[in-house]
Amino acid sequence: MLKLKKLFLLGFIASALMPVQEAGAKASKPIAVQEHKSFEQIHAELLNHGKNAPLMTLAHRGQWREYPENSLAAVNEAIKDGTDIVEIDVQLTADGVPVLMHDTTVDRTTNGKGKVSDFTLAQIKKLRLKEGLGGKTAALTKHKIPTLEEVMLVAKDRAIVNLDKGWEIRDEMYKVLVKTDTVDHGLFKGSPNVEEAAKFMEKDPEILYMHIILDNNVNSIGTFPGRQPVAYEIVFADLADPQIQPEKLKQIKKSSRVLANVMWNGLAAKYTDEASLRDVNMGWKAVTKLGVNMIQTDNIEAIDYWRHGGNMRHWQYDTGNRTVRVQAEEHLGGGQGTGYFDQDANRCNTADQDSLDVCEIDGAIAVSHNMEGEWAKYEVNIKKSGTYKISGRVSAAATPAGAITLDWAGKTSGETELKNTTHKRAFQLQNLEYRYLKKGTHLFTVKVTSPGSYNLDYIQFNLQD
Repeated sequence: MLKLKKLFLLGFIASALMPVQEAGAKASKPIAVQEHKSFEQIHAELLNHGKNAPLMTLAHRGQWREYPENSLAAVNEAIKDGTDIVEIDVQLTADGVPVLMHDTTVDRTTNGKGKVSDFTLAQIKKLRLKEGLGGKTAALTKHKIPTLEEVMLVAKDRAIVNLDKGWEIRDEMYKVLVKTDTVDHGLFKGSPNVEEAAKFMEKDPEILYMHIILDNNVNSIGTFPGRQPVAYEIVFADLADPQIQPEKLKQIKKSSRVLANVMWNGLAAKYTDEASLRDVNMGWKAVTKLGVNMIQTDNIEAIDYWRHGGNMRHWQYDTGNRTVRVQAEEHLGGGQGTGYFDQDANRCNTADQDSLDVCEIDGAIAVSHNMEGEWAKYEVNIKKSGTYKISGRVSAAATPAGAITLDWAGKTSGETELKNTTHKRAFQLQNLEYRYLKKGTHLFTVKVTSPGSYNLDYIQFNLQD
């Protein structure tokens, strides 16, 4: 996958104590930076639940956009990309070794089959991880399943590690943290009864614990004796849910932080990463206004850019009229046969049968269910003459993902076979062609030449000269 640029404003001075603000002025030319916080600063921020506590970020399964989820490389890259906390998933092997794996089986993310608990460490180390979020047709990589010990050593003195899926094996995980001298680096989490969680916290004053709140355990908020959880993870499908009400959040913030997950719909209502990329007021900014001060994300570089003052209108976007975007749903008018050609009833919006299949995918708006022979016409207004790299922001959950061509008044680009991004919400820019375009308005048609699982968010034009 293409590396997302790490962007910061030139005038930005790294300071995690600054509150999140949306940049209003024109973005400055970006520069690359390194990891921006020390471990001591991150740890202190986690314990800070005050009114001006800075926003903290968690990288869901590491940086899976560049390396396999829950891989050592994904953990390392997430830290390099600026996350405060790396979220991982932990399971036990047959011989009792904690290893990283989200599912109880290795089927989705490796070239093996079977339960994690049926493999010894030696056996599981022979497997290879698949790209990204895995799946039946995802490509294999050279990466192997890491142990929790290996991960803690990579994160040591650099980041906190959120230990998901592991409450039932907390004692085994704790032993690893003791061995690696990283007890204060591990963030345990779960939704057990308060007595069980409190007893575990009493085991060691360095243990960090986050309590998960759903509809059925809201009343556990504020009932911990003695030491309090450092954070509460609030999962809510609707803004009417009791756990997200102002009085509950106020109660939590007397002693703890508040975390929300924004990877897909239903974790924090419809406030998602993809919605945030369209408008932060529909995602990240909205949840912070509710009182959330920790966000778990699948877009760690983008949210890190935003929380340090970046204007999201300029994310992955060259300023100075060098980048133009055309949304895939904004085809020319005229209806079927003029602005577009679609062969089946609208599968995304049943109220409108005479249009393309425009779907909402966890906050993204994309043209989906693309069949061979379908097409849509667009208009692009080019501000500067020159050679443009033309890309499509695409997601696809399988191989083959599909293929398209671009037609410019009868001049057709070569066919582009789209890549499997390993999930419908795993959007990425994929190169379609390079073309010289004069300043002015141009018409082009996106034609489906081979069907597949792909979803098209927008077409982007980047000036290369």
